[in-house]
Amino acid sequence: MKSWGILVITAMGFIVGVVLAGVGGLSAKTSFFSGPRLIQQQKKIENYWTETGLGEKELFDLISNINCQSSEKYFIACVNSITQNLADEHKTISVETGEIESLNISNSAQDEMTEKQRLSKYMDMFTRQQASLIDFQKIWKQMLSDENLNSKAYLVANGINSFLSIYKDPHTYILPENYYEEVGSQLERSNLFVGLSFEKVKAKTIIRKVYKNSDAYLAGLEAFDEVLKINNQEVSNLNLLEISQILKDSKFKEFTFKISRNNDHKEIHFNRSYKNLSHVQFEVLMGLKNYAVVTLSKFNRGVCAEVARHVKSAIDKNISGLVLDLRDNPGGQLDEAACLAGLFLGMNKKTYTVEFFDPIKSSEVVLSSGSLLYNGPLVVLTNSSSASASELLAGALQDYKRALIVGEKTFGKGTFQESEVWSKNSKISLFKTQGFYMLPSQISPQMIGIKPDIDFDEKHLKIREENSYFNPIHNLKSDSFSFLDSDSSYSESLISCLDYSDVNIKNDLMLQKSLQILSCHKITLLLAQRYNPLEFN
Repeated sequence: MKSWGILVITAMGFIVGVVLAGVGGLSAKTSFFSGPRLIQQQKKIENYWTETGLGEKELFDLISNINCQSSEKYFIACVNSITQNLADEHKTISVETGEIESLNISNSAQDEMTEKQRLSKYMDMFTRQQASLIDFQKIWKQMLSDENLNSKAYLVANGINSFLSIYKDPHTYILPENYYEEVGSQLERSNLFVGLSFEKVKAKTIIRKVYKNSDAYLAGLEAFDEVLKINNQEVSNLNLLEISQILKDSKFKEFTFKISRNNDHKEIHFNRSYKNLSHVQFEVLMGLKNYAVVTLSKFNRGVCAEVARHVKSAIDKNISGLVLDLRDNPGGQLDEAACLAGLFLGMNKKTYTVEFFDPIKSSEVVLSSGSLLYNGPLVVLTNSSSASASELLAGALQDYKRALIVGEKTFGKGTFQESEVWSKNSKISLFKTQGFYMLPSQISPQMIGIKPDIDFDEKHLKIREENSYFNPIHNLKSDSFSFLDSDSSYSESLISCLDYSDVNIKNDLMLQKSLQILSCHKITLLLAQRYNPLEFN
């Protein structure tokens, strides 16, 4: 199954958006109906695929021995369609015999490899003119005849999406039409989500993030905890997808995590509460000065309205600054980003331009649509997993010099997808990459990301478009773009300010840094002086 390789968010709701689609980023013109929540709670993605009737015909229209051996690109795409599925069974294709074999590396090591790293050995195989060793049709028929297979349609879908990742691009994919309508665009997560994401670091399973107000958060689990066991099951030999499946399995109502924290082993117990956790979290940190923190974990339908409600609440508390946390946000609806930009820039400000691959289609300028709510000091937090719509919003606010971007260079996804009915099956949508979105400065973040104004690295693994995928799309404008040196005046001003200690956030050093920045009058004054709302209009 296609994934980022080293990061899986354990959510029932939109895990397919991460695992199958890579990183989100739908067109601003795409519109969807949000269906009943009950379906979200009870129905699995496998069931949605089964209802589409997707089968062998659609698969073998793409994957045949003649097609797969016709070119290096086609060959690697066919290999990926199989190896992504075999990895879940701890198997792969031998480059010596072309047959299925058990993996000779640990599951953890496999998890830590990117798509590009996994497929490099098969490029050598094609160069040696040994592509004919692999009988793709035979292997696929063998996989589809497995008696333990739960959903043939699900397996076929994973194969097709893994094929498209190479043959088209990493963000073109198919998805059941009903799944996105009923689940993918929901503001709230599935009520099976316990609030954790993981990463593999040197064969260890590390908690990457604990989502606030979730079951795991309230139980006391923390980022950087090493997970040793879940419900007495060793996790050392489990890959990230298998861990995700345990946590989203509805039959499990109680969890016991055995963890290692600062070389101290402890057990943490919690029950699944079945509450729906919003993608928007909000808090006001009270002290001598009050600061608001809005955490946005995905740009789903309705997040702009939710953020606006919280910003209004923050203003009533007489805040001295606001932090917008976009870390680990994979993107989503671009029109929600345009709405959010308006909350801080005002309406009708140039937010981004849609530039189509098709030369017949004219570029489209998208203006901010939200009404101005907050014009005070603003910091946006990003890391290497902030992608797509996150980069669009952060980049637009940076271009106008409306906010300071603090953290890491972002993922680097500057393409957008639009949905259409898949020609091979009317119950399936094809999300096809149609072009680049450009920031107000006319630079796309594709492959280069958004460079922060003040760098602050996290200890987490770095995941980016440029080194994750076998066949990423290049933007010639971005490829030739060189980052300007960061404005040193911000860092110099920060050095002259005293460390902010009124509110201590020991488990989140980047957030602590953002509060120090907001408390530094020299920095907020510089930001206010340089902001020009008319610069790109």
